[in-house]
Amino acid sequence: MSDIALAAKKTVQVGKKQILDQRLRIERQHELIARHERDGYPDLVADAVRILSEMERALARMEAHYAKAQEHLAEVTVDEPSLAKVEGDTPM
Repeated sequence: MSDIALAAKKTVQVGKKQILDQRLRIERQHELIARHERDGYPDLVADAVRILSEMERALARMEAHYAKAQEHLAEVTVDEPSLAKVEGDTPM
């Protein structure tokens, strides 16, 4: 695998981890909102909901970047046996 392909693969792996981490943070934020609602803190609920919205927008951006990283990985990753067969079958 080329250096470019290795870098693309690493980018995809890091992106996947960041998305999973962000989803976990969002889940915890939902729990925090529920706790503040249950405990009767409307100001804290409003702040937590605003932050949740920002977190969800960040997740959407992460997912878009992740999709692009996957596309890039697919472009730079070459199946070597298939490439050798194509090269062997191509007249010069």
